[in-house]
Amino acid sequence: MTAVTSDHVREATTAAAHARVDTKQARRRLVAYTSLQDLWKDLDLLEQSHRAGTLRRLGNHDAGPNFAHLALAMKCSHDGFASLAPAWLRLVGRISKKGTLSKPFRPGFNLRKQDESKAWDDSVSFDEGIRLLREQVARAMKPGASPSAAHPFFGPMTPAEWQVYYLRHAELHMSFLKP
Repeated sequence: MTAVTSDHVREATTAAAHARVDTKQARRRLVAYTSLQDLWKDLDLLEQSHRAGTLRRLGNHDAGPNFAHLALAMKCSHDGFASLAPAWLRLVGRISKKGTLSKPFRPGFNLRKQDESKAWDDSVSFDEGIRLLREQVARAMKPGASPSAAHPFFGPMTPAEWQVYYLRHAELHMSFLKP
């Protein structure tokens, strides 16, 4: 007979707390940004919550990886993306871009396996992730910032479309973090 120690209980609790979440059904907080300054203020709130030990994860990724994921998308909007969606999907993206960017992004979209591993790094710490995201938000807020890379799904985007994309994308992922 194996004795159950507090370490076994802690491991079981941690595993249960990090079980895969169906993000289409998950409870989320309401997040709506009208500017990158709103996103910056929310980062301040999440950082305070993290320091106080009250930040909770509601989705499949901790805060650090969420921040790093958003930062990577912002960085790639300037520097280019490593891969694109298949041609047929890019055609759908170009057709649906305006409508998709005009409303909150819906949770539950899954990347292809090879893209998932490029877009998410679950080893990123809170501090590293927030640093990366703040760098990219600051870059995007600079006067004359002009992201020009084609989006892997939506194709070519104007700087104004990129700004909207940053906000909708951040709203989605930040909604899975509860201060």
